[in-house]
Formats: sequence, C-alpha cells, structure tokens
Amino acid sequence: MSQQYNSFIQEIWSNFTRLVDVKFTDLSDHNILWTLTEYIDAGYVNFNEGRKELYRLSILLENYAVKNNAPLLATFETGERYKYVEDRYTEILQKIPKAWVIGNFNNPLLAPQPPASTEVVSCDGTNISDMWIVLTRGPKGPFGLVAEDMGDEQYKGFFSYSPTVISKVIESINQKLKIKIEI
Repeated sequence: MSQQYNSFIQEIWSNFTRLVDVKFTDLSDHNILWTLTEYIDAGYVNFNEGRKELYRLSILLENYAVKNNAPLLATFETGERYKYVEDRYTEILQKIPKAWVIGNFNNPLLAPQPPASTEVVSCDGTNISDMWIVLTRGPKGPFGLVAEDMGDEQYKGFFSYSPTVISKVIESINQKLKIKIEI
C-alpha cells in the first residue's frame, strides 16, 4: 500500500496565489541560454521543463554558492540521482561553509558521506521526495530552483529570487523533516 501526499509545489503556491498565474516560460525555446543574472533579473520564473534545463540551472546555482562562499541546499529524488553528481558534489561541499543534502535515501547506509559541514537528511515517505530543489544565499537572502517531478522526465516549478518565497520553501522542509535549515 503506497501513501499519497499533496504536491509540495502546490503547497508552496497556495501561499502565494498570484505566482501560480505567472506565465510559464519555456527555458528551452531560446537560442540563448539564460545566465544566472538573467534569472535573478527576472525575479520569478514559472516553468515546465525537462531535466537538461534544470540541470544547467542547478549548476549555475552551485557555482554561485562556491564563488560566493554561500550555503547550499540540494534535494535528490533518488540515491541514484545523487550518485550521478557525487564527484562534483564532493568538491562543492568542501568549498562552501554549510550544506544540506536531502534525498529519498531509504537506506541510511547508502546515503552520501560528505564533509562534517554537510547535513544529509532522508526525505523518504514525504512529498519532498519528488522535488528537485537547489537553493543558496544571495545579497538579499535565499533564492533558487524549486521543481516537482511530474513524470516522463518533466518538471514543473519555479525559480525565485524572492527571500519571502524561498523562506516559505525552507520553512516547509524544516517542518516536514524536523530539521533546521538556515540559508
């Protein structure tokens, strides 16, 4: 018997009803790839995209965290998805002051063993397990990518530079996982 949970992304949007109405942006429809500065300048972007576009945005956020010595939060839908980026993350986690790696790690022995400045948390059995989240801190506060796996390699979500929106994401994660993330 499997448990059913409400959509995490819908829970966040329910707190900011006007954001749901923001037109979806096709990130893959441009001949020019967006820079992180363009995302920041946009402030808020809704999207329905494949893995390729989100992977690129994730790398932009991770690079920002390293360059600015900022904390980082990253979620992974499965242990295998973390394994795919484990070598790169091993380097990243050694260069930043604090990180949270949250994944659908249903066997704690399979969870990554990063530096002491990194907290590894399982989200198994929660609606966070379908999420692709990469957050860091900028001059105005936390910002980043929040997307939900809709199946068939498609993700629905948003990028937000608003500390108010991203703080709500962090608050929800803290509440569900009984942890204390401070970005």
